[in-house]
Amino acid sequence: MQRLPYKLAQNDLEFILCELSGRLKKKKIINYLARQDNPDYMKIAKYLNDNKVNVFPYKFTEQYKSSDISIKKDKTSNLYFTNYHNFDIYLKPAFTNKYRAARYFKNILLEQDTQSPHRYTTEEFHPQKDSVILDIGGAEGFFPIDYIDAVKKVYIFECSNEWIQALEKTYKNYKDKVVIIKKFVSSYSDDTHISLDDFIKEKHLENENLFIKIDAEGSEPDIIKGGSFLFSSKQSIQLALCVYHCAWHEKYFRELFHNWNICSSNGYMLYYYDFYFSEPYVRTGVLRIWN
Repeated sequence: MQRLPYKLAQNDLEFILCELSGRLKKKKIINYLARQDNPDYMKIAKYLNDNKVNVFPYKFTEQYKSSDISIKKDKTSNLYFTNYHNFDIYLKPAFTNKYRAARYFKNILLEQDTQSPHRYTTEEFHPQKDSVILDIGGAEGFFPIDYIDAVKKVYIFECSNEWIQALEKTYKNYKDKVVIIKKFVSSYSDDTHISLDDFIKEKHLENENLFIKIDAEGSEPDIIKGGSFLFSSKQSIQLALCVYHCAWHEKYFRELFHNWNICSSNGYMLYYYDFYFSEPYVRTGVLRIWN
């Protein structure tokens, strides 16, 4: 299988450049999608005729507005936070004003809308009671919140000291249940990295029902490689795996997990934050995989 290169935007300037590049390709995207014999592609082309190029090219995005997000600042930590389902979620110190904080939270809510191509779960596919969540690519730690009282344990993998500061504030009342792991999940283990296989063994999780969420900026293949024993075992596993960062990831993981149950999230993303964003332009957001 051909593995096309990818380079993801890493800072504000690169994000802006990628957005401009994506929007300059609007006519090319519309023309390409309109030529395909695919009603889902046609729906996106029709949307783009009347709207700017958007990572999520669907009408549901219009219901989310930054101005609707209530942002407060914690006086002791100087961190901005918002309340979601009676849970205060904090942001790292890099968010220096309410507007940026509100925009970030708006995007998080939008990503997990039931119609979103980026949504990890469904009514049928979600962490089960007394299961263990591995949240790989934790950032602000939004994902476990809806399941925190039902599951047995949550491990959030996050290496950024700033995000860890925010996570510790967010989960301050769940220190007995939520563990923050300051290591990169990879195909090997050392002082700063850990493989899934080694982590499962270290924490004695071999007999637990696992829900693994992986949203890791394109590092997903290395992470899965480090779980070769886990994924060949009989352990009960649900895996929400992001495949939009790189054009070849969906096909690669469908082939790798061909003996598992697989379904994809709704619709497609136009992920122009990859500098190699090109035909076919659309990408599946998340594969939901279970054994």
